[in-house]
This record gives sequence, C-alpha cells and structure tokens, in this order.
Amino acid sequence: MDFLLQLKDLDRRIIFVFIALAVAGPMLLKLSFPVVPGRPVKGLFDQLDKLPAGTRTLLSFDYDPASAPELQPAAVAVLVHMFRCQLKPVCMANWPVGGDMAENALEQALKIFQETPDEFYQTMGKPVPPTKELKKGVDYVNMGYKPGGMAHIKGLIHDYLKPYPIDKDGNPTGDMPIFDLGNGKKFTLADAGIIMSFTAGTGGIEVYIGLGGEHKRPMAASCTSVNIPKFYTYLQTKQLVGMVGGLPGAAECESIIQYKGPAQRGMAPQSIAHLVIMLFIVVGNIAYLYELSKTKKA
Repeated sequence: MDFLLQLKDLDRRIIFVFIALAVAGPMLLKLSFPVVPGRPVKGLFDQLDKLPAGTRTLLSFDYDPASAPELQPAAVAVLVHMFRCQLKPVCMANWPVGGDMAENALEQALKIFQETPDEFYQTMGKPVPPTKELKKGVDYVNMGYKPGGMAHIKGLIHDYLKPYPIDKDGNPTGDMPIFDLGNGKKFTLADAGIIMSFTAGTGGIEVYIGLGGEHKRPMAASCTSVNIPKFYTYLQTKQLVGMVGGLPGAAECESIIQYKGPAQRGMAPQSIAHLVIMLFIVVGNIAYLYELSKTKKA
C-alpha cells in the first residue's frame, strides 16, 4: 500500500486540476440536482404570503459585488415573490454600492415577474395581479445608500422620508404614492410589513435586530454561507422569521418561485466540488494513519 504514501505527497497542482474539473464538468454537462426548500426559507415565504396585497416591505441591500453570487439570486427571488403577491418593496442600502445591487435585482425581478404566465397563479392558488407594468414610486422604490448605520436606522423609525427627500434617481419622495398611508400619517419603519436585510457582514440585519424593540416588525435575513452559524442563532430566538443561507438558500428561493436561476444552476458544481474536497481529505487522513502505523512498526 505504498501508493497511499505517494497520495499523501500529491502535488497540489493535481488537486487543483481535479477541483477545476469538478466545477467545469457539471457546468458543461448542465447537470442539475433537486432542491428542497428548508424550514428557514419556508418561514420567510410563509410570512410574505400572510401579508395583505399592497403592504410595504423594506429590503436592505447590505453587500457589494464580491458577495453578489450568493446574495443577488436570493434578492431577485424574494422580489419576484413580493411582486407576485402584490407587495410593495422599499429598497435601501447601508453599504455604499448596495443601491446599485438593488437596482440590478429590481430589473431582473421585474422581467421575471412580467414573464410569469397567468396559469402560474392559478396552480399556486394566488390571485392574478391586475397589471404587470409596475411603476417606480408607486409599486416599488429604490432609495439608494445612506451612511449612519444604527443612528440612521433609528431615525427611520420616526420619519422614514426625512433623510430621503429624493430616491436613488433623484426623484422627490414626498409625493410618491408608495409612501402615502392614506391617513396623513408619516411613513416610518414600523409601517413595513417585514424588514429583510441581504447582508454580507456588519451593518446588515444586526442593526435592525438591535432596534427591534422600537420598530417591532418581523425580520428576516439573507446572508453569505460563512455567516450562517452566526445568524442561525437569531432564528432560534425567534428574532428572525426566516433566513436564506448562502447559495443553497438562494437555490431554495428559486425553487419556491419555480425559476431556475443562477443559484440552482450553481448547486451541481458546488456540490460535486465539495465532494471532491471531502474525498481528498479522507484519502489524506488514511494516508497519514498508514504512514503513522508503518513508522511505529519500524
């Protein structure tokens, strides 16, 4: 079994080749694996389904292009579901380029929403939206980025439009129908049906959780895979009603809205690459134990 000793000292470039093949192979062959939504993702979509049509929702885009492969597909899927449920997303950002991430997600989500056939709503038991031509400032809005972190969010609890006299495109927000509550009352963070942050690190959902006692709104999060253990705690304490974790969570979102997007397409390469890495770890440990036993016998 001396070949095990050779495997232990295998050139790392050969390992890189195997990883490259594990990623490229499924992409070229267009392999796909079934995706079954888990409880955290179902909790989010169940909460959205409970909201009455016309409810404003707040989506905070707290990431940059480096985290977009994991978070952008989830943002698109959530926006599509909101549009199909006739909810009105108010998008904002605590990260400098978050407003651009929101704009890109809105464009993709609107296209998918407009291409949704009426038969989809019938099979899902949902009412067909009265129109597929949604208007900015009426059915959705992108407020863009504002600095300030917790101090900024705290101000939104009392008057959302005070720090946002204009939206990301420079349009005045005071007369936008999406902020008209119909009773002369100022729109605040507490008027959102749900608060959700797509977060890649600090300045995301934790800021809203920290002020949860003041706005008292249901909250949800979409996070990168490395942050799943940290944010899962908030699920257990019921501070979050749902969570989308990394690319697998985004794939679950796409599965729910019945759209095969980049997250679902990325699951096969990711899964096979992980299996290859696990195989090398197992083989490396077996080789080490064999070498150890052989040294003791000598």
